[in-house]
Amino acid sequence: MTSIGERIRLARKKKKLTLTDIKNLTGLSTGNLSELENDKFMPSASALIALKKTLDVSIDWILTGEESTEGHLPGIQKAENDEESTHYFIKEAESTTYLLNEDEKELINGYRKLDEEKRRDIKGFIHVCLQNTYSSAHEEQEDSLNVDRGI
Repeated sequence: MTSIGERIRLARKKKKLTLTDIKNLTGLSTGNLSELENDKFMPSASALIALKKTLDVSIDWILTGEESTEGHLPGIQKAENDEESTHYFIKEAESTTYLLNEDEKELINGYRKLDEEKRRDIKGFIHVCLQNTYSSAHEEQEDSLNVDRGI
């Protein structure tokens, strides 16, 4: 399994670009690019977008090594039996329903108005945020276990 840095390097070399070429095309410093390629840190959302455009790859591929599989987004529906309600829900499965607040409705409606490229950018950004969240939660869990063990 390749890392994010390895995938960035692979895409750069496949396009026969140097770090300096990428710097000139994206505005990212060569030092920053080198650290990304050596997995010193995760790329920011703006770096992901710049690399995606320059290297002609998807953000999903940079982050996971897999191409996006565009699934369908469940429909937003007004709550039944409530003509004047501002409550909307997503029906994910027969037995699962989520009530959406105004922010969530606005985000989903805005997302639907975006072209496919912008949708992929947003999804890539969310993947990065989730990875950072999961990494932080895992580190906190490890720290907690170490404290419990007296380490």
